[in-house]
Amino acid sequence: MSLCAIAGAFLLAFWLTFYAKDILLLVTDIIFAPLFKLKVKMVSLFGLTFFMEEEKWKISFLKPELLIQHDVKRDTRKHIEGSDGNRCLHLNLVQLTVIIIAAAAVCFVFRGLFFKRGKSVPEYLAVAFACGMVFQVLWRIHVIVCTHLVFMKKMGGYIDSLLDRIRSGETFTQLDLNPIDQLGYKNITIIDKKLYYPIYMSYLAETGKTWDMHQPSGEMMEHLRDKEFTVYEALVYYWLIYYFSVVSPNKANADILMEKLGNIIYDDKLANGRRVLACYTFAHEHDLERAEELVTEGFAAIESGNLSNAERILERSLLTQLNTQIIKAKFKTDIRL
Repeated sequence: MSLCAIAGAFLLAFWLTFYAKDILLLVTDIIFAPLFKLKVKMVSLFGLTFFMEEEKWKISFLKPELLIQHDVKRDTRKHIEGSDGNRCLHLNLVQLTVIIIAAAAVCFVFRGLFFKRGKSVPEYLAVAFACGMVFQVLWRIHVIVCTHLVFMKKMGGYIDSLLDRIRSGETFTQLDLNPIDQLGYKNITIIDKKLYYPIYMSYLAETGKTWDMHQPSGEMMEHLRDKEFTVYEALVYYWLIYYFSVVSPNKANADILMEKLGNIIYDDKLANGRRVLACYTFAHEHDLERAEELVTEGFAAIESGNLSNAERILERSLLTQLNTQIIKAKFKTDIRL
């Protein structure tokens, strides 16, 4: 058997372990997340996306991609005290336990093949799959350690504390935020920036400090321009579309973001989804009637959705501002007629 064939078998089996790991994590989170007052609220299978809206599952279609993704968030139906950090850590440890058990089972089943000479292609695939599962265990340990022992003590811990303050009833204005490079943290990563960006933009929008949106939005757009969309970044995309529709109108950039989001934003019936789509429709499609309909749907979603006090105040304020702009535009149109 040639070296190329062996290498190909190893790469194929190793690649399959990533899908095995993603499926294991999905099943684990569906079963165990409710124990920690968390819930799977989005599942994306190769671009076919299922998401929960007002406790009902809905379906959307993204550009086909070779990814299995899901998102776990706190269960808003349950009263929760304390930080999400501990609950996520406990769930992560359960995930790790499941992956360890799965990897141990695979290694046990194929134990006789590791040192066998003259393996066939299926046997090489089996050995490579077992090695890949061991790698997934080691990588999962690395992720948990970095997230909870390193990340949470740096910028990630600060972001987590901001989310806790929002959930406890504070408004975005009360957070009194500063640009990320003025927070005093070292070695800030792009992940830190993506997590901080929506919170910071919410603060700037509520306080009217739109000038301060230019630098972080420009930097974020340049980072995402040539990157594949992942569902975890949807809120970042929403705020960029808002920025390129309301604050610094740029149809080319807004269109790039809208194309990457695909049906997600059109199917999103929550208040921020309706508002952002209304902003784009008003600024770039100049469809005043449709924009007005979306604003009305946004106001209705505020009352029916499970939003924090901060989110309700912010969405109501931004929808009111947009509604005023639409009314003025319709009035000018009527005068010209």
